[in-house]
Amino acid sequence: VFIKMGNSPRPGVFVLERSTDDGATWKPWQYFADTKSDCNSFFGLDNYEDRITSDDSVICTTEYSKVVPLEGGEIVVSLVNNRPSANNFSYSQTLQDWTKATNLRLRLLRTKTLLGHLMAVARQDPTITRRYYYSIKDISIGGRCVCNGHASVCDKTDPFDQYKLLCRCQHNTCGDQCQSCCPGFVQKPWQPATLSDRNECEPCQCYGHTDECIYDEGVAANFTSIDIHGNYEGGGVCQNCRDNTMGVNCEKCRPGYFHPYGVLLNATDACQECECDPFFSTGECDGGSGECYCKPEFTGRSCEECAIGFFDWPRCRPCECNVNGTQNQVCQVGGGECPCKPNYEGTNCDQCAYGYYGFPDCKRCDCDSVGSLSGYCEP
Repeated sequence: VFIKMGNSPRPGVFVLERSTDDGATWKPWQYFADTKSDCNSFFGLDNYEDRITSDDSVICTTEYSKVVPLEGGEIVVSLVNNRPSANNFSYSQTLQDWTKATNLRLRLLRTKTLLGHLMAVARQDPTITRRYYYSIKDISIGGRCVCNGHASVCDKTDPFDQYKLLCRCQHNTCGDQCQSCCPGFVQKPWQPATLSDRNECEPCQCYGHTDECIYDEGVAANFTSIDIHGNYEGGGVCQNCRDNTMGVNCEKCRPGYFHPYGVLLNATDACQECECDPFFSTGECDGGSGECYCKPEFTGRSCEECAIGFFDWPRCRPCECNVNGTQNQVCQVGGGECPCKPNYEGTNCDQCAYGYYGFPDCKRCDCDSVGSLSGYCEP
């Protein structure tokens, strides 16, 4: 900030203030006074420092409150020089915040005079103080773009304000000041660049099935989103997955589709339709082989056969015979007697034969035939 006086001395006591909310509130940038005692009496000892010790130190200086020169005096205020991070502005969030302003204000508290008002008392001239005034010829403000370390230049003209320049963002960042990650690059939260890390915004891992994603803190906390490096880090959640995919990373197939073995996740045909008739199957299929998940009465890769215990495909009715008890797993005999294995009996081979127990396994009895009442035994 550069201030050029007109035909008056520089102010004796004044404050350079800034606002970051379009003038709603104000904070001091620097205090100015004739003496250190005036610094204390006007501004309070606890509100300033004698010298710069941090990037956001507020100081009170006596350098610019001298009466000479009587006119054309200059006031030069540097908000960056001599501060700890002066040479690393783009990487110091504190210094960047310190120099941000939407409005600037000079609050003039006391003129600098030749003490003519004291002589006027003796001469009884009450008009002398009416002739004191401030005369400011020019105020120049130099600024720099705040790009949060994500741009080396700001040479883009704001389409809505020809006097405003915008940052030419890098590192997949967007915004007038590169203050956010670009759409599709929100795997991890935005951070300003530092000396040791560019903190580049990472793309979400959606395997090419969408360009849209959002950041979800809950997903990040549960480590359920995989990044482009194959690590479960970050909270990117893919949106509007294409190619019949779904899931946090578009890594799953929609119901009715499967991911064949050997096909890459980023292939456009990563998810292929299950060839399963809903009459015979659930409509779903195995995630790798594509084999259909059959209804209970059907079996086979495409549910093209009756399951054990059923017959008469494609209706696949329940068997008339107990297939566990029939020879060669005969299922139906058209109303006749089923051909039973030696350890089963009955019209449908649905009970244990003499000398066996424990249907449906029908194990051989271990009873002594001499001591037992009959050939039937209990489990």
